[in-house]
Amino acid sequence: MDYILSSAILVLLCLGVCSGAGVINVDLLRGAEGQTVTFTTSVTPASQPFVALTWSFNGTINVITSTNVDVIGPEYENRINLDKSTGSLVLKNLTQRDNGEYELIIIPHGAEQIQGTTKLEVMTKVSRPTMACPTENLIEGKTSVNLYCDVDGFMPARAWMKDGKPLVSDDRFSFYDGNRVLSISPVDRSDTGEFLCNVSSDFNFETAKCSFEVLYGPDTPVIVQTPTGADLEEGVTLSCSADSLPKATFFWRFQNRVTHGPVYYINDVEDENLGVYTCTARNAVTGLEASADHNLTDSSAPIRTSVSMMVCTVLILVGLV
Repeated sequence: MDYILSSAILVLLCLGVCSGAGVINVDLLRGAEGQTVTFTTSVTPASQPFVALTWSFNGTINVITSTNVDVIGPEYENRINLDKSTGSLVLKNLTQRDNGEYELIIIPHGAEQIQGTTKLEVMTKVSRPTMACPTENLIEGKTSVNLYCDVDGFMPARAWMKDGKPLVSDDRFSFYDGNRVLSISPVDRSDTGEFLCNVSSDFNFETAKCSFEVLYGPDTPVIVQTPTGADLEEGVTLSCSADSLPKATFFWRFQNRVTHGPVYYINDVEDENLGVYTCTARNAVTGLEASADHNLTDSSAPIRTSVSMMVCTVLILVGLV
């Protein structure tokens, strides 16, 4: 019965003389899925209720036809509110099926039929993406990792960034599955920091974040001698350092003797202390080691040699030698 009444009214309205083509305030209305839009009109409320008022979708589907009773299309039950004095229509819980053209026809008392059309564009709203950070140790030059940017529903455009800068494909960075997957092979210490996956639609923008650190080293140790010139019977300190994450442990080797720690201290330098000292740095997580040598010499030896030669020369000159 409702369908017959609706169809009869629509036929009646279509026979009228149309006027007020711009009665709906906008030619194109945009809204996001799940949201609400309002089709507003420029119609001035009349002293008497309209004889009939109807909204239709894409020319054939009844949204609502209002006379002395309201006939609402099945797709619009509990989704619309109609202002019967102006014809304005509220449409709730938008879906992609709501994309299309909407037509309003009003038959007032003793006046010409009023008609207007507009289009609705329903934009997809992307959900917040998820990205699981790696939980295993990432070791420079050894480990590869894939980051996955997953989004429910609509498949949006994805863009990857590292520390605020866009990422592009190169020898280590590759993108797969429509930018859903970022592959890093192998990881480098410069990868330590924050990775972003940005997803977007015409309507909104969302971001997922992942921060991790890459373990590396140790690099070749650097040995510093203090003081730089070591004399016999004076103290000297050898300090060893190496860039490493996590921090490296150190040991020294001298003439088959091993001493642990980054600092090697000699209280009184003797001839037996002179020679090559080797510092080795070790990273317990990466399992790597690196070594450097340092030759400890007697800085006063050249001076003593020069003094001896001078004494010898004087003795020769005076004829004592």
